[in-house]
Formats: sequence, C-alpha cells, structure tokens
Amino acid sequence: MFIKNKSAHSFDKTVSLTLEFLKLKAIKVFSVVNHQKNAEEIGLIMENETVIFFGSPAVGTLLMKENPEIGIELPSKLLIYSIGDDTYILYKDPEELVNLYGIKEARNAIEKLNLLYRLIVNNII
Repeated sequence: MFIKNKSAHSFDKTVSLTLEFLKLKAIKVFSVVNHQKNAEEIGLIMENETVIFFGSPAVGTLLMKENPEIGIELPSKLLIYSIGDDTYILYKDPEELVNLYGIKEARNAIEKLNLLYRLIVNNII
C-alpha cells in the first residue's frame, strides 16, 4: 500500500523542502531522479515527477542482514509529483515490509523508517 499526501506547496518548493529536511537531519540522499526532465530530453512531455532516494546505511544494513531480498526496496524513496496545480508526496508504507520480508529482529529499523516518512511529510505539507 502506498501512502499519499497532498502538499500545500508547489512542486519545486516541495522537492526543495524535502531535500533541505533530509540534509538538516543528516540523512544521506543517494539520488534524485527527475522523470519530467528525462522525458523532455527525448522529446516527450509530462507533468513534474521526481523520485528522491535516501536513507541510512546503518538502518538498511540491519534490514538486509535479516533478509537480503529487502534490498530491492532500498534505499528508501519518496515520489513527488504534480497533477495540474496540485502536488503530492507518495511512499510505500514501511509496515508492509515487515510481513513481506518476515522482518522480526530489525523491526526497530522499520519503525524508524516509518517515523522518518511521517516527519518528512509533516514538515513539508
């Protein structure tokens, strides 16, 4: 299940606020993929859409040590996109990872990730 929140800000402001928040919290940003820009480069037009890949190697490593297959979900990511004048933040509910990958010992890492997503969204929207 995905969790979607509407931002009170423009697309560009939502992206910049998200990146600023991650930097402020010393959370590593691994990559920022601008789908609109990539589409534009090959002559296609689409609305704004960016994925931010971020996380903590310490937290991710705990999860992957318990079940290496969870690595397909990492690093964590947020999708920020716009439809018309509305901007949304979307992410996968970390609680789903518990059952999907049988996480027991690193449950605390999932709780930290869940809290982080909520902090990001609450500080941005």
